Amino acid sequence: MRDGSPRVKRDREERDRLVRQGVLVPDTDPHLYRFSRDHLFGSSSIAGGIVKDGNCSGPQSWRRPSDGKSIKDVFG
Repeated sequence: MRDGSPRVKRDREERDRLVRQGVLVPDTDPHLYRFSRDHLFGSSSIAGGIVKDGNCSGPQSWRRPSDGKSIKDVFG
């Protein structure tokens, strides 16, 4: 979300940094950003927090399309 959600999020500084770097750019929807290019995150939780604009447990949230298993299911 361009303006961020109403609650303070732990990943807001990271989101703002990605906007300054041009990794996140305004989408055609005036409320959203989109990725302009691939970006490698050092943490699955930060990646999830940026994508959903909220705190996120990456290991529980990210899933493989092939079988629906989470990172936590696969790697423990």
